[in-house]
Parts: sequence; C-alpha cells; structure tokens
Amino acid sequence: MTIELIRNKWTYAVLVALLDGAMSPSELLQHINRGNVRNADLLNEWVLHEKTLVETLRRMEGEGLIKRCPTSPRCKSAARELTSLSRELMDALHEPASWATRHARLLLSNLQVRRGLKLDERPSRPPSATAAGKRTPSQERWRNFGVALTMLRLRWSFPVMAGLRNGPLRPTDLAVVVNEGIDRRVYGQRTLSDKVLWDTLHRLSADGVIIHEARGREFAGTARCSLTDSGRELLTALVPVGKWAVRHEDEIVEALRSRHQGPGSAGATHPQTDGPSGSVG
Repeated sequence: MTIELIRNKWTYAVLVALLDGAMSPSELLQHINRGNVRNADLLNEWVLHEKTLVETLRRMEGEGLIKRCPTSPRCKSAARELTSLSRELMDALHEPASWATRHARLLLSNLQVRRGLKLDERPSRPPSATAAGKRTPSQERWRNFGVALTMLRLRWSFPVMAGLRNGPLRPTDLAVVVNEGIDRRVYGQRTLSDKVLWDTLHRLSADGVIIHEARGREFAGTARCSLTDSGRELLTALVPVGKWAVRHEDEIVEALRSRHQGPGSAGATHPQTDGPSGSVG
C-alpha cells in the first residue's frame, strides 16, 4: 500500500523536493523542473505544469503527506512542507535508495530502453551548467530510487516479488498467492490476470529481481519463478518501509480508499503503464 501511495504522477518528486525545506508552489515548480532538466537522459523533455502541480499538492494534502506552513518569517505565503508522516516515510526509503544505487546501471539502462532513449543519447536541448548543474550525491541516490520506483510502481510488481519470498513457485501458484493477499478494503475485487502476470514476470526478470526460465523441454507455464539475490536484497531493503506502513496503516488505508472510491477516482493512475511518474529525483 505504501508503494501505491507514492506511485501517482509527481508525488515522489514533490516529496524529494521538500526534503530541502518548505517551498511555495512556484518554488516547487521551478525546483522540480530543474531536476527534470538534470535527468533529461531519462525524462527527455518532461515538464511539470502549474495546473498539474496544484492538483498534486491538493491530493497530497488530503492524504496527509504535506501541509501548509504556519505563518512565520521562515515560511513564504502558501508554502508547503513535509508532515511527520512523510518525513518518516522518506527516512524509511533510505535503504531501498541504497539498493537502487548498487543496481543503478541495470535499472537505468532498462528504463532508457523502455522509453526509447538511446543509452548514449544526449538531450535535444542539453542543459547549461547554470540551468541544472551537476547532481549531488543525495540527488543521485533519490534519482536512483526514482528509477527503481518505475519498476515497483507497476501495480503487481511488489505483490509478485513478495509472493516469492518463501521460495520458488509456478506461475499459476504464484497468481493464487498474489490474489489471496489482495487487501479488499482498498482494491475491492481487483485480481491479477494471466496476461498481466506474464507481463510483470517479463519486466521483473529484465530488471534482475526474479528468475523465470524454462529448463530443457519444460513449458514456460510449468517452470518455477524465484527471487534472485538482488530481489531478496530489495525485499530486505523495503523492511523499514513495511514497518512504517504497519505504524500508519489506518492513515494509508483511508488515503487509498478515498483516492480509489472518492470523486474523480476514475482518473486514478493506470496499473500497467510506464508513463511519466514525475521527476526521478
């Protein structure tokens, strides 16, 4: 549910930006778009527009991830800052960010291929040093986790990985485990279909976190899936995120329930797309 909470467009970008302190909407817009320029090798020419930012901020306020600053000399008018809830979350994400940094080369190259970007391709309008600047080590870490998030944000990626935590399974058995574990409070009767399962297995295999290969004359449908060392490391790195979610389960359930069932929920993010997810850090 935590991954679902931050998988919407631009949510992660806003959270990372506000780690630097409270910002007004105009400052946030400038800050995030500067980050998009620094990450043009992955994002090409994506731009966050003012209307989209306003909608994102309104949703995040309702979900308890950000709040308006109290009027004070240090906060400008209408500035937003992280809540204690989201500060705890960002602290919990440090370990998965470290995992993403260790595996950045594979994750980066796969993301570029999926988005049709050549590995050595320069942006069509390269940023000047003053416009974007070099990434700091902190920016690099959050960028790397943003890339990992494009894998995890596919709705079934984490459930499939978690379903394999106790050992190898055949795809049909894996689908049963995943579907039995769906939280009906939030997701209703949604289930993992065969087609989406195979798409997810292909994606996770390419990203090096699971193995699914037929041996000899085995059919792919009978071959067992298992976590790689990298996949097990990722699940271990996500343990602090799971502990955060346990502490704040009621708030997360309420936020997701209102998102999926409330007014405008028809515009919720689509489960199997690799479209823009905002700045990757």
